[in-house]
Amino acid sequence: MNFFTLLQATTTVVDVAAEQQFNTPPVADENYFSLILKGGWILLPIFLLSLLAIYIIINKWFQINRIAKKDSIWLSRVSELVHEGKIDKALKFCLDRPYASAKVIAAGLKEADNSVEEIQEGMEVEARQQLNILESQMNYLSITASIAPMLGFLGTIFGVIKIFYDIAQTNDLAIDTISTGLYQKMICSGAGLLVGIVSYAGFYILNGRIDNAVANIEKDSNEVLKAIRAYKKSKPLA
Repeated sequence: MNFFTLLQATTTVVDVAAEQQFNTPPVADENYFSLILKGGWILLPIFLLSLLAIYIIINKWFQINRIAKKDSIWLSRVSELVHEGKIDKALKFCLDRPYASAKVIAAGLKEADNSVEEIQEGMEVEARQQLNILESQMNYLSITASIAPMLGFLGTIFGVIKIFYDIAQTNDLAIDTISTGLYQKMICSGAGLLVGIVSYAGFYILNGRIDNAVANIEKDSNEVLKAIRAYKKSKPLA
């Protein structure tokens, strides 16, 4: 008797489970794009900041490669021409190059007939100009690294507000009631942090390359300045 009762109860449980399985509505397939859209409108400024950060990082990387390139052969030729007293040829040789070092040295060679102090001052003025060029747009990258996580946090606040609003409207704590707000919280936070991390890393990597470029400019200009001093000492007085 007990066996048949147990068998009947087991059959009933299996039937109920099968009925629930067939009556459960199918879950719609979600792709990454539809999930991202659940983050709400706050993702738009985060997305625009990500485009800005990527553009600045790529643009500055190639710009630094172009104008901060170190060319030891070119520098040796310029120093040689200065030692030989061919200042005009050395100046033309510098003007033909797009390097920041070439522009700084050219500014000094233009003052070759003046005192060494004036030559050095001309180089320093041009070096500051080249530094401004190298550091242009870097402030936007720094701002992006700071603002993107804050926007993500703002989206998180909006998600929390939506959760409590939905609970107040439905008086229900079911997961489907709060899922939309949770989506918005997590997606906004993740997107903001991701853009902030990329911008922060790009800012410090590019700053390191700019520091190396400035050191190379100073080294190259000092080498040519030594050649100018040697030329002036060997130059016969009029």
